[in-house]
Amino acid sequence: MATVFKSDSSADNPSATSTPAAAGGPSGLAGFNLNDLAAEGRQQLDAYRQQADTILAEARKEAESIRNDAQKQGFDEGLRLAAIDAETKLQAAAQQRAQTGLDLVQSAVDQLHTAHQQWMQDFAASLTTIALSASERIVARELTYDPRLIVSWAQQAVGSARSACRLTVAVHPETLVLLGESLDEMLSSPDLPEQTCVEPDDSVGHTEVVVRQTGGEIRAGLMAQLKRLEELLA
Repeated sequence: MATVFKSDSSADNPSATSTPAAAGGPSGLAGFNLNDLAAEGRQQLDAYRQQADTILAEARKEAESIRNDAQKQGFDEGLRLAAIDAETKLQAAAQQRAQTGLDLVQSAVDQLHTAHQQWMQDFAASLTTIALSASERIVARELTYDPRLIVSWAQQAVGSARSACRLTVAVHPETLVLLGESLDEMLSSPDLPEQTCVEPDDSVGHTEVVVRQTGGEIRAGLMAQLKRLEELLA
């Protein structure tokens, strides 16, 4: 068994027996370390808090910037869409106005064409009437000077009916007196049927000739000539 020897410290070092000095040393060191640790903790906490505030402020600033950008982009997009909508409406209005103008022009052209056609018809009718009236006067005057024109008309009518078996040339009695010899000479042609003759008829006008055959008749006087002229002018 080992023997432990103890020295009497109080005897060797009288100052070591001072109770307050021995008690005060260790408790003062422990208190100093805790205060430093608490102060450092507070400093770190303040630093973290400031850093957090800075980060939060920057985040808020960034969020505000993003929100402003979004609003600006939305505003710009709204302006762009509004411009597109306005342009679309403008084009639609322009197209509608152009179409309306084209419709009005087409309607005016149609009305003008209709009026022109009606005018041409009326003018043509008036012109035909004038031409026929003038022709009638001219031919009537010509017949006054040369009644043998009636014989020419009769000859044309007889020639178109020479295939008939019997022909009768009817004229007014006064016309027969005036042109009887010329009519007889005309009917003596060997190309005509043997039964061909001239007869007076009060119902036939002075300037008219009627060639009668089986099944019908051919009118070859002045009125018939004017009617043919009217058909040509129509």
